[in-house]
Amino acid sequence: DALSNPRRCPDATTPVSLNIRKDAMRILVTGAAGRVGSVVARGLREHHQVRGHDRVPMPDLNDTIVSDLTDFDAILKATEDMDAVAHIGGLPGGNEWETIHQSNIIGTYNVFEACRQNGVKRVAYASRAGVLGHYPRSITRTVEMVPTPVGHYTVSKVFAEALAYSYAHQYDMGFVCVRIGNFKLERDQPEHPHQLSHGDCVRVFEQALTHPGVEYEVVFGVSASNWPLYDMEHGKRAIGYEPQDFADVPEEEWDK
Repeated sequence: DALSNPRRCPDATTPVSLNIRKDAMRILVTGAAGRVGSVVARGLREHHQVRGHDRVPMPDLNDTIVSDLTDFDAILKATEDMDAVAHIGGLPGGNEWETIHQSNIIGTYNVFEACRQNGVKRVAYASRAGVLGHYPRSITRTVEMVPTPVGHYTVSKVFAEALAYSYAHQYDMGFVCVRIGNFKLERDQPEHPHQLSHGDCVRVFEQALTHPGVEYEVVFGVSASNWPLYDMEHGKRAIGYEPQDFADVPEEEWDK
């Protein structure tokens, strides 16, 4: 089964990347069956060796482990032999404390701790731009602003950012918290500065996982726009993230 045999060999019907680079990394993507995780996993496997983790099967990947994030032994196995982890798994919303607590609090701790035990040196964590959601739209949001979380889901993201900071400074690990804006499978190109295209989603996570010299960084996971709702220069300086997709919003529509 998936837990006892996490490394499934590809068969003749399984698509295999033909563009693995010499500097390719072994990357675990949690939440690989979800909206963001599936796009990131598909994009990363163009140049890297990707393992997927989720609660449900991931037929598009050859190497997968199926379990809850609360199953620490399974997470320990999933992170084994990995160079980096994109932790995108967990509940994507809601306000029910017990489910958020299990998936997004305990589950995130399990991933970070398993990475520590297995010597994983880089983790990209999927946070959300909504941690600054209560600032007015008339000002540019920066990573220096104090988070204003409302709701248990957003609180869980702030917790995870704090936990990442602690692990980065205690255990010689590199963490990048990617504050994702609005992402939809059915909409690729951005129409608003809060939105993230499919291509830029892969770009920001690949940079978060591969950029050298990172201890702890927070960047905005949104595409470019003429409306300066987010400080995008910080992401460029911190991890070399330069979005390629652009939302052109008429100035009279800003702040609406």
